[in-house]
Amino acid sequence: MKTKISFHNMPHSDPLEQHTTKKLAKVLAFVDDSIRPLHVEAWLKANKTHPHHAVEIHLKTPSFDLHAHKEGTDMYVAVDEAIDKIVTLLVKEKKKIIDKHHKIATEKTKFAESI
Repeated sequence: MKTKISFHNMPHSDPLEQHTTKKLAKVLAFVDDSIRPLHVEAWLKANKTHPHHAVEIHLKTPSFDLHAHKEGTDMYVAVDEAIDKIVTLLVKEKKKIIDKHHKIATEKTKFAESI
């Protein structure tokens, strides 16, 4: 998995990059062999006019793309919330994939199986 962390309107910060990388490992815990992400991009954007900072995270896989956006006064909290949102979206997508593989027993499927 490729990981790209970009800093906008702010200098590069090693502690912030390490924090983001550590939290992105949480996303890898939910990714198994059936869902292999091509890459994860994180944009950390500081605003010079007011204290709200923005974090955008994009997770791209062969079957779906997930995007999370969070804003806040503390960049570390915004990173945590955005990654939590990506994890929530990833769990939803995995449930959808699992539900597609499980067929519901209806009259039509029972008839098709009996033939």
